[in-house]
Amino acid sequence: MSFYARVFSMAEDYPSRFAICDELLEAEYEFSTFPGKFDEDFDEKDWKYLMLEYDPNHEPIRLERNIKGVDPIFEEERQEFLDVLQELPYSKEQKKAVDIVKNMVQIYALDVDEDITEEGWQFLETLLDFLADATDGYVQIDEEGIYGKEGELLVEME
Repeated sequence: MSFYARVFSMAEDYPSRFAICDELLEAEYEFSTFPGKFDEDFDEKDWKYLMLEYDPNHEPIRLERNIKGVDPIFEEERQEFLDVLQELPYSKEQKKAVDIVKNMVQIYALDVDEDITEEGWQFLETLLDFLADATDGYVQIDEEGIYGKEGELLVEME
């Protein structure tokens, strides 16, 4: 089984696969990717997928980038989140979360195996923080909710 962690991006700009890897290397993680750094399509400008293996004995983290107006799954996911959020009691935080989902222009979806290790969680957090910072994004984690810019839980979603 797996769960998803996402970054709801407010910016159209996005980091390259090289930038993502550089950030993780700077944080002193050892990992491998698919496509690999020396594969001809690794530097593809408009990339959609990246697999990150933080431990050869565990499932890799699968990162998918979906764009408003380009990828049908973007609108499906946006509507699913809006439906859930609009069922929550009205509050300042609920309104903020609805605004985030309505105004996002990209979704970075990370498919994560539920038996992720402690080191894997640290790797995932570094990756989520980088993507959120690089794209003016907000982190969402299944069974938890949507987080604000300072890492505080903005709205709980089960």
